[in-house]
Amino acid sequence: MATILHPDSHPAEGVAGLSAEQRLAQLGVDLTKYPAVFERESVEPLSCAKNREITGPILRGFADQLLGKVSNPVMLTHIVTTRCNYSCGFCSFADTLNAKTNELSLTEIEQAYATIGQNLNVIVYSGGETTLNKHLPQIIEAAYRLTPVKSVYIISNAWKPDLLLQITHQVMQRCPGLHLTWSLSIEGPKPTNNATRYTKSPTWDAWQNTIDAMEGLKAIRERFGYDELDVQLCTVCSPGNVDVLDHWYETVRDVLQPDKWNLNLMRKSVQMSSHQLASFDARRAALQLEPFEAKYLDITQRVRADVLSGKLKFLYHTRTPEDGALKSAVDLISQEENRRTVLEESPQFGCKAGSLGAYIGSEGDVSGCEEFAHNPVASKAFGNLRDVNGNFQAIWHGEKASQYRPLVGKAPECRGCTLESQRNYPSILISFKTILKAKALAGQIKRQSV
Repeated sequence: MATILHPDSHPAEGVAGLSAEQRLAQLGVDLTKYPAVFERESVEPLSCAKNREITGPILRGFADQLLGKVSNPVMLTHIVTTRCNYSCGFCSFADTLNAKTNELSLTEIEQAYATIGQNLNVIVYSGGETTLNKHLPQIIEAAYRLTPVKSVYIISNAWKPDLLLQITHQVMQRCPGLHLTWSLSIEGPKPTNNATRYTKSPTWDAWQNTIDAMEGLKAIRERFGYDELDVQLCTVCSPGNVDVLDHWYETVRDVLQPDKWNLNLMRKSVQMSSHQLASFDARRAALQLEPFEAKYLDITQRVRADVLSGKLKFLYHTRTPEDGALKSAVDLISQEENRRTVLEESPQFGCKAGSLGAYIGSEGDVSGCEEFAHNPVASKAFGNLRDVNGNFQAIWHGEKASQYRPLVGKAPECRGCTLESQRNYPSILISFKTILKAKALAGQIKRQSV
């Protein structure tokens, strides 16, 4: 097996100068195991005329802020299931994974999407393991038909690569013009990842599945012309992998080379009744960082320097190079904001969860964010879709929403929050200060990509 898999080895050993076939062999990837890499069932595209450009939602967001109105969401985080076949200690749903749930039906989801408003531009599908919801492709198609969504992100542990490929074939053909990103979870070199992503089978190779899925997705993008398909790796910076992250970053950057790499910080509110980590408040009261927090600060600063120097490329496959550079710039600003949060420095922007950002739980709870919806002491959910026949607007502009929305950014749950999709991304583009910063960074990034 390739030397890059050992945390003490140099990541480029035995890799530089290899052909594409040799590189796959070095990574242990055999794409012939996956029929969907080479063939697909052709399906008819949906006929759906929607303006999916981000400009309109941004301008309407600015206008709503000036007028003091509640915006319809530009970005949605949708938990499609809390079932999962892995058991990761850092998971924010660790205490409630695989509990008996009554997930929203496809019909109920369609009712919500039909009433969510005409600002929606980005949806993040998360879980649990998203692909365990057998209706996932149909849910994405419903969003495409009923909303002006342009970008869809699917977070997955890639447990079954061929399933991810089949879903991609269906979505990319049925939803022309949609930008689809798979965000594949991986926590470090193979020994670290497979120990972290505990499964009941000792022979299950979670690391290899993720790498196979990444390379398979890259292959079908080229073979079938899926020009707006991206595949990114996502690593959670946690106490379990802090010792290998330096090596892992270099391996990702120099060898694996996904379209994008996300380094997320373990949630300060991880719902693990058995963990021994002091609370975020206790850590700050002691005026000290945990090693994994310090490592997050270090690695994300390296990422920024490498992106701006061209050493690391975030290769978004967007309609234009400018769109991709802007997405990369937003990523860097989001990481900078999280560094500020860890150090308790002044924020760059206010949280827009509950106005520009929305959250829908697997059983229909609607809120501004996950932390509000799942507060174990006092839930701040705005309401449940099943109580209003799926009418999202009835909840979004309802009494509880008016009660809890003013607490966004100020509630105890908000201290130390680093939720990228629910706190950072909806806020960055609806801030004059950060939009100008993102544009300037995008110009630097685009020049390095030439």
